[in-house]
Amino acid sequence: MASPVLEARGLVSGYGAGMVLRGVDLLVRPGEAIGLMGRNGMGKTTLIRTLMGQVPARGGSVLVDGQAVTGEAPFRRARRGIAVVPEGRGVFGGLTVLENLRLAARPGADGTEPWPEERVLALFPRLAQRRGNRGDQLSGGEQQMLAIGRALMTSPRLLILDEATEGLAPLVRDEIWRTIRTVREAGVATVVVDKTVSAVLSLVDRAEILVKGSVVWSGAPAALRADPDLMHRHLGV
Repeated sequence: MASPVLEARGLVSGYGAGMVLRGVDLLVRPGEAIGLMGRNGMGKTTLIRTLMGQVPARGGSVLVDGQAVTGEAPFRRARRGIAVVPEGRGVFGGLTVLENLRLAARPGADGTEPWPEERVLALFPRLAQRRGNRGDQLSGGEQQMLAIGRALMTSPRLLILDEATEGLAPLVRDEIWRTIRTVREAGVATVVVDKTVSAVLSLVDRAEILVKGSVVWSGAPAALRADPDLMHRHLGV
């Protein structure tokens, strides 16, 4: 069996004197979609940042393809094929749509470019229409599309989306969910954080629930749907 694309073993991290993650185990297999779930403040974003090296791990380890990367810089982890669409999107407001995309473009580890500019623009026709507009001239939904497109231009094997549809209009949210489904059907592993529980569970292979920095439940979406008490207790639905 192939090694997980990304794995956390007993991961511990936090900010200053505060501890946020308390021994998190997580693995993402090639092509797998994971829903990282939990109420606000439970450690989801901190977990993503620690996995990427933006927050130093205080204990445990992070592995990519079975190789320990716990002390590696974020850009080295990205070059291993891990791409993140961060909460807040991080679009370069002074650059055009095309400049944002081209800034990130690079081939995968095997030298191929599975997501060239033309394919990304075909995935987001609205961006194609606004390719000459600056990032700060785009709507929130268009900025999210650009953030996803920019991540795809790095030829990722794993795409992590933090608050994938937060603050977006319903029609735009639907478009983002269709896009994520297309990306995972193309074989890209995905980790999705979003408050729209029903949409996440319809997309992923496995859900992981974080409570106060620990994974308290892991399993198939059908099993979570079948336990409304669990969903209400930990997700508020």
